[in-house]
Amino acid sequence: MPTDHLIWYLTAALAALALLATYALYPLAMAWLARRKGRPWKTDEHALPAVTMVVAVYNEEGVMAEKIANFRALDYPEDRLSLLVGSDGSSDGTHAVLERESDARVSWHGFDRGGKLRTINRLMQHVQTPIVVFCDANSMYAPDAIRKLVRHFADDAVGAVCGNLQLLSSNESVGGEGERTYWTYENYIKHWEAQYQTALGATGGIYAIRSALFQPQPEHTQVADDLLLPLRITAEGHRVVYESEAVATESTSPSMRAEFRRKVRVARTSFNCLPQLLPIFGRYPLRVRVMIFFHKFLRWLAPFFFLLVALSVIMLSGVDWVRWVLFWPMMAFFALGALGWLVEMTGRRMGVLSLPFYFLAINAAFLLAWITLPFHRAAPTWEPSER
Repeated sequence: MPTDHLIWYLTAALAALALLATYALYPLAMAWLARRKGRPWKTDEHALPAVTMVVAVYNEEGVMAEKIANFRALDYPEDRLSLLVGSDGSSDGTHAVLERESDARVSWHGFDRGGKLRTINRLMQHVQTPIVVFCDANSMYAPDAIRKLVRHFADDAVGAVCGNLQLLSSNESVGGEGERTYWTYENYIKHWEAQYQTALGATGGIYAIRSALFQPQPEHTQVADDLLLPLRITAEGHRVVYESEAVATESTSPSMRAEFRRKVRVARTSFNCLPQLLPIFGRYPLRVRVMIFFHKFLRWLAPFFFLLVALSVIMLSGVDWVRWVLFWPMMAFFALGALGWLVEMTGRRMGVLSLPFYFLAINAAFLLAWITLPFHRAAPTWEPSER
């Protein structure tokens, strides 16, 4: 076998193994470990601690009234639940809505433009309850969502609880279908991780923490607070659990173009967590370090592994078995992705055939996020999601 062929074979094999590990073997391992070696924790259905819902907003005039109405409809003792909103220099009618809707249970603060994380840090200075629930302006909670979240804090080992954010279709596009499928897949992984050891991160639209465990978030750049804060809490020896019955809903992005931009932005905020996570990586138990490696680090590097596989297969396409077993199936996968892109432009659906397009789009978003990362480290401001 020619030496160059051997190098490409090894490259393809190792890159494919990394992709298989993060996308398939890791979830299967978590499912097995959750069933065989899961660690239950104590819950109390009757525990009703005082809770503050914290929302950082920027130009959310369109949903702010609906968000406050949703808060007031929650099934939780009124004297134990309050809503605290921080406006990050909103320039639309958000302040007028907040002023009109504020009362003894709904309060707000207006800040100069400085980013979501600075707004959260400032809001937390006003929190006096033992539990805080972080949410987004466009996340609408089921009536019993707060009750389902806080029952887990009966266990002293639990430091944070991640709720179940469900995506509602805003259209019938390929992108919307792919986004819901991918989100469901990630929620299953969170559930298994929490059952086994701890969930690796939370969902920004619905998660709760013990207020005493909050650590001010870095304000100089955009980081994923729903990833960094739970992982910091885990590093302090506490557990992050997942509650599928604590439901919030959001609409999917209106188009794959909007979803792609959102994925690039979210990926950058995740990658920006690395300088914060690496110094504390050694404080995690070995099992949690392995989980972070396979679920986070390998997943973040997936577009590079994908490119290595594609390049290796192309370089080996002159070998008969590679051409028929790998090259042409890979071309068919790319063709399905291209077809998905064309169908996306018509706003129609393709069912399971939408997944190749969404998988390629997600990895392209990750790749673009890596490429543009150096240019966004000092850009802490943010924009509301397209709806």
